[in-house]
Amino acid sequence: MVQAYTEQQRAEALAAIAAGESIGKLSKTTGISRPTLLRWCAAQAGARQRKPGGGRKPLLQEADLAVLHELIKASGNSTLSELATGFTERTGKVVSDRTIAKGMKQLGFRKVKRQKAPSTPAPQTPQRYTEAHRREPTATTYPSSLTDREWAVLEPLLAKKDGRGRPPKIDKRRLLDAIFYQVRTGCAWRYMPKDLPHWSAVWSLFRRLRNSGVLEQMYDALHEQWRLVSGRQAEPTAAIVDSQSVKTTEKGGSAAMTRARKSRGASDTSSSIPLDFLAQS
Repeated sequence: MVQAYTEQQRAEALAAIAAGESIGKLSKTTGISRPTLLRWCAAQAGARQRKPGGGRKPLLQEADLAVLHELIKASGNSTLSELATGFTERTGKVVSDRTIAKGMKQLGFRKVKRQKAPSTPAPQTPQRYTEAHRREPTATTYPSSLTDREWAVLEPLLAKKDGRGRPPKIDKRRLLDAIFYQVRTGCAWRYMPKDLPHWSAVWSLFRRLRNSGVLEQMYDALHEQWRLVSGRQAEPTAAIVDSQSVKTTEKGGSAAMTRARKSRGASDTSSSIPLDFLAQS
């Protein structure tokens, strides 16, 4: 059981010990245990040795701060590690970067981050699209809208062969502009801008062109014109047919009898054609 003593009992016991009375005799007369009296004596001795301001003795003295000040003035662009190394060489004291930082703060200096040298920018690859490929929109068109020369190529493919039926209520060129807008932006059909034809009419034309094969004819027509503008022949002179290799032991026939599968990379041109290759000059 720990017994609590008053501050007066502690002071009287310490005064008796200071007068020369032994701890053993004092313990018998006062009833205070020897460990408690020894602990009180040790605490009093430590309080006498402690500085009036309290706290630990600073590692860097006035002479050390003077050495640090000289190092900073000699090389103002040094790091904390470099200053700590130079300080150890001058004084023989091993200090950490944190101690150097505290010493700099006492001297009125502040540490700043070293600026990195500007790196050389990596060489940029030439842009695929130049200003000649870009088409500036107008008040009624988008960058994906058809030009007059492009429409002149595609209009004959959309004309009716027999001439029967009612005339269309919506201009087919505007419908194609809406189709190209959806393909270029990737938006949902129902989220098409309000200045374009209604999405249901656009989707209906796209579905008819896709199912009837006219969409592929439009692609081929633009492809041929693009090759001519590029200074090439309308049709490629070489093609690559991708055929699947088949083991005769498993299929029971030679690989030559297997139907060839046409590859998307059959021609020597890219499958993506810029829509603005017929842009007006």
